[in-house]
Amino acid sequence: MTDVKMKDSVAYAENNPEDIHNKLSSEDDNELRHPPHRHSKTRHKVSMVRAINGTSTQIYMLSAAILGILCAVLMATIIGLCVSYKGLSEKHIFLSQNSSQENSNLKQLIGNYHQLTATLMKVQTNFQEAVGVKDSMQRERDRDRLEKEHLQRQKEALVNEEVKLQSRITVLEKNCERCPVGWELLHSCYFFSPTETGRKLSWHRSREECKKSGADLAVIDSQEKQEFISRILNGKRTSRESWFTAGYWIGLRDVETEGVWKWLNGTELTEGFWMEGEPNDQISKEDCAATFRKENPLMTWNDAPCDHTLKWICERKLQP
Repeated sequence: MTDVKMKDSVAYAENNPEDIHNKLSSEDDNELRHPPHRHSKTRHKVSMVRAINGTSTQIYMLSAAILGILCAVLMATIIGLCVSYKGLSEKHIFLSQNSSQENSNLKQLIGNYHQLTATLMKVQTNFQEAVGVKDSMQRERDRDRLEKEHLQRQKEALVNEEVKLQSRITVLEKNCERCPVGWELLHSCYFFSPTETGRKLSWHRSREECKKSGADLAVIDSQEKQEFISRILNGKRTSRESWFTAGYWIGLRDVETEGVWKWLNGTELTEGFWMEGEPNDQISKEDCAATFRKENPLMTWNDAPCDHTLKWICERKLQP
């Protein structure tokens, strides 16, 4: 029990040192008034007081040290916060200045963007106009090219015609006054029975009529002669008679062998200028050939009965 009380007393002293100190002081005063048999107990209490005072002093010193450390930490924290605040404040000012500059730059960039957009739209409009002009020029150039090609073909045709005319002129100059009046000259002299008289003869009588002039029915054995005769026939006046009765006998027939056409000089036909579907020997008696006025100068021949009456073309060789 004594030990328990002692422990409780120590615990109480640790928690309430001032009360213990006061109590012990009063007990010391009582000891002075009481008899000496209580000295040992008093000394024990004094030792306890001293021990408690020592412990309290240590607690005060530890608390003071901890408080000092906390104060130092707090002071350091405050100083650090002040430094950080100053840095943040300067940074804020710097960022505010930069923000103003950036806003100014942004406004300038927006203005430049709008200006570039307007310029781009203008450039696009100009480009579209240029494309339209280019397309128009391309079409015009194509038309010019086609017209140039057409003119070139006309020029070539005229050059060829000039060559033919020059050749004919040369022949005419060379054979001037070698054909009778009313005859046409192309390497030989050609006579076309007049359309005004309306006179027509059979193939045989037409040949006899040519022989009276020292000629014979025409031999058309080249494309040059065919074009020459077609050009003259197309230049003559036309009558209202049917095309079948408006032909001219030529010196070609197949009386010896059907389908084997020969000229009066005995040569066999190699190049013919027949109409489409001709010769057809329609009534098995069409053994003589005649030429007619046709749009295509290389398709004018037709076979007909030799006793059919038509006009005629005579050919007389030039005398050397």
